[in-house]
This record gives sequence, structure tokens and C-alpha cells, in this order.
Amino acid sequence: MRQDLAEISDSEYDSSTSLIIIKDLIYRHQKIITLSENIENLFSYIALMQLLWNTLVICCTGFVIIITVSTDVGITTLFKSVSFYIAITLEAFIFCFAGEFLSAKSKSIGDAVYESLWYNMSPTDSRVLLFVMLRSQKRLTITAGKVVDLTLEGFTSIMKASASYVSVLNAMY
Repeated sequence: MRQDLAEISDSEYDSSTSLIIIKDLIYRHQKIITLSENIENLFSYIALMQLLWNTLVICCTGFVIIITVSTDVGITTLFKSVSFYIAITLEAFIFCFAGEFLSAKSKSIGDAVYESLWYNMSPTDSRVLLFVMLRSQKRLTITAGKVVDLTLEGFTSIMKASASYVSVLNAMY
């Protein structure tokens, strides 16, 4: 979609062909929004359960790593625990990265419309692009249970919560 917006800007302005391209872009933008809403409805609660489970497993595995290091049980147990910790953390990161990627791409559509040569178009055509720009200001997100946005900031909060729980478990041990 960004490429097509750039092509409108780069080409010589022709009202009839540009309007057809703009209508196609609006149709595709609406399909992207609908797909994002469908993904949100389908995976929201699955992602919530997955992130809660990942937080709990990261916490417990971090505690096992601390116990393994302090008791000098063995290098193989430490290696297994650390690799499991990395795998679970990577899984949580992938979920959050996908949400961040979707948010960034939805924002970039509005930026592409703004960077196009909309000011060289007729007022009626530029108004149509204005609606695309207005709609793209509401960023598309994937949430976990409609509670937490799956972004890199959400990943940071998951890791902070896990570290806090590990600290509490270590203090109780």
C-alpha cells in the first residue's frame, strides 16, 4: 500500500486514474483493518493465556536458575534451565514483536499518505486521501485479552513482572 501511494506521488497527476488507484487503496486499507480486527477477536484470549503462562514459566525457570547457581548442582542442569528460559522469553518476545510490527505498519500508512503529493491533487481527491490519513491515525493493535497491548513495552512489563516474582520467591526461599 505504501508503494502505491508513492507511485501516485511520483507519477504525473491524472485525475481519472489517480481516483481509481485511490479507491483501490481505500478498499485494501479497509481489508487490512478488517483482517486486524478478525485476528484480534480470534487470538486475544489465546494470547492472554499464553502470556500469563509464559510469565509464570519465566518466573519459575529464573528461580530454578538462581537455585542452581547458588547450590552448585551441576552445569547440565544450569544449561537446561538457561536454554529453557531463553526459549520461553523468545516466545513471549515474538508475540509482542508481532503486535509492535502491526502497530508500526499501520502508522506508516498514515505517514505515506501525508508524504504523498496530495497537495497537487484536486481538492476532492485530496479529501479522499484525508479520510485515509484520519483512519490510519487509529493504530491497529493486537492485545492480550483486550487488557495489554502486545508491544515491546508490554514485553518489558512482562519481564519486569517476572523478575519481581523471582525476587519474591528468592526472598521466601
